[in-house]
Amino acid sequence: MIRDVHLTNFKCFQQERIPLNRLTVLSGGNGVGKSSVIQSLLLLRQTGDRARLLTGAVSGTDGGHPLLSIKLNDEYRLNLGNSATLTNADIESDIVVLGVSGDDTEPVLCSFEASNTKPTTSIVCLEAPGDLLARAGALPIFRQEFHYLVAERVGPRDLQPMADQPFISTGYAGEFTAFAISQAEAEGRMVAKPLCIVADSSLFRIQLEAWMGRLVPGAQIFTTPHPDLNRVQMAIGRRGATARALPPANTGFGISYALPVVVSGLLAAPGSMLIVENPEAHLHPGAQTAIGIFLASVASSGVQVLVETHSENVLNGVRLAALRDIIPYDDARFLFLSLGEGPGQPILHPITMDKAAELTSWPPGFFDQQGADLAEMMKARRALAAQAKS
Repeated sequence: MIRDVHLTNFKCFQQERIPLNRLTVLSGGNGVGKSSVIQSLLLLRQTGDRARLLTGAVSGTDGGHPLLSIKLNDEYRLNLGNSATLTNADIESDIVVLGVSGDDTEPVLCSFEASNTKPTTSIVCLEAPGDLLARAGALPIFRQEFHYLVAERVGPRDLQPMADQPFISTGYAGEFTAFAISQAEAEGRMVAKPLCIVADSSLFRIQLEAWMGRLVPGAQIFTTPHPDLNRVQMAIGRRGATARALPPANTGFGISYALPVVVSGLLAAPGSMLIVENPEAHLHPGAQTAIGIFLASVASSGVQVLVETHSENVLNGVRLAALRDIIPYDDARFLFLSLGEGPGQPILHPITMDKAAELTSWPPGFFDQQGADLAEMMKARRALAAQAKS
């Protein structure tokens, strides 16, 4: 498991160690570095991909080797622009250092050259451990099986493409979700016990509809492969309804945005990693809480889960999962990022919870807007009442 992410001269971070846990929930205002933490992991994973092509021999300074060139755009849905925007504005250096460390292991640190004077759309890996892949057992970001869902997912699609994959995956934007469902069903895929909420069967299909039913009551998912078109057709129904199943485009964005999250979580193997940006997108508050409980259940099955969210309901879903003994309370960590008064890197607030799911701290701005709004409304009402009496 990854215990820490190490960042030096990377975007808004001058030098920082980001602590992770079995389940980590990233939150904070816009533009405070949440996505940067995830992007650093995706760049490291891409470095591991290159190492796999080089059979692990990444060490050295052969910057001319094309396999040591790490793309800033397109790979893993990254959209980082060019190298000039990758380094910290307050540090006069072209060297970016990214790394991860696990339980009782030395950090795996990779150095990259990100030119400020001659911007490029890739960075050069100057140095990385020769045993990068040998450490994959303890560091899931480098394992072959990896699940990631970007915030900008594809939305409702009646037909989705098929794909050749080393493992069943929804794709990084959910573009292969229908194919993943049909493949898992064809293989008779079983779901890990902590994720089974229907007691009489661990079949993927049954558990998928059970979890989706907690988000959208009675939801049924139908897939029909069309190999001649290299497409899979999907339809959404409701158990007990007399109307026929409808194309996803007729059922709104919420189901289509949440479905790849649930499918990825059910497919992820113990020891792998799942990163999800904004799992709450297009869901009503109750479903947001349910997806927080679901992600905690995924973590309890042995998958390392990293979530970026703006939803206090997702946060509360994780807390409820701890109270229901779905996940040990000390297996979850909440990371809140905020900006200080002056210049400098974001302020990191690590937050944990106790056995009663009480959080260790509530820094200003950490899911406190509802309380602030209610207080302002009460103040305004008192003022109105006073005016009425005068």
